[in-house]
Amino acid sequence: MTGVDCLDTLRKIKLAIWATRFAYIAFFSWQVVAFFVLGINDGLPGLLFLLTGFLLFYLEKQLEKANPKYADTFSCTIWRFLLVPWFLVM
Repeated sequence: MTGVDCLDTLRKIKLAIWATRFAYIAFFSWQVVAFFVLGINDGLPGLLFLLTGFLLFYLEKQLEKANPKYADTFSCTIWRFLLVPWFLVM
């Protein structure tokens, strides 16, 4: 793999991670509001939260393989901490 291909792959992974992070936070917020505020069934937001958590966990591992320095960054630590609610649901 050339340097340009590697950078292109890394850029695609980062874009996918940011889109998935946005969805993860949106579905988690929807789930909290549906359950605690509205008192309605939170099955759909819970399922979407669970699926985006799987995807986010997978993409984080792919980014760590593509960029080994990512594991030592502050961003990695924060996002691993933000995955804690997903692990609790699991």
